[in-house]
Amino acid sequence: MSLQPKANLQLVYVSDVVRSTQFYKKIFKAEPVFSSPRYVAFSADSNDEALFAIWSGGETPDKEIPRFSEIGILLPTSDDVDNLFDAWRKDSEINIIREPYDEVFGRTFLVSDPDGHIIRVSPRD
Repeated sequence: MSLQPKANLQLVYVSDVVRSTQFYKKIFKAEPVFSSPRYVAFSADSNDEALFAIWSGGETPDKEIPRFSEIGILLPTSDDVDNLFDAWRKDSEINIIREPYDEVFGRTFLVSDPDGHIIRVSPRD
């Protein structure tokens, strides 16, 4: 049997696991598949073969360390992108960075999580 490695974990560092868990539960409308005081994982696909996880980076995370990455949420259509934006803009706990606009890959908008990670919503390529 030959092992075929795949990128099946997206891990982002957060300064407050509890706060970030609540944020991602809200936007994913899902419960974690694994939870610990410093690491929480969510299923990233319907087969539970890919994970999106948040991690404190250690027992005492340094809140001064910049944490920047871009997290992608791919939806079936541009209309779905606009519909999700309409729902999220009504929620004061979701920080809108950029309203929907057209990019080379389709309709997109940006929000940020509590640590400043950019979340890009766009249609599947």
